[in-house]
Amino acid sequence: MNTITLYRPVGQRELDLIAASGYRAFPPRLPEQPIFYPVL
Repeated sequence: MNTITLYRPVGQRELDLIAASGYRAFPPRLPEQPIFYPVL
């Protein structure tokens, strides 16, 4: 079994789209989903 690391939280609909891509790509970000860059 391979481990898959997701870099942002996703809902079931997005997870289904990720699975449809063969777990190779995130679906396009929705306009209401801001890009968040944490400052360390």
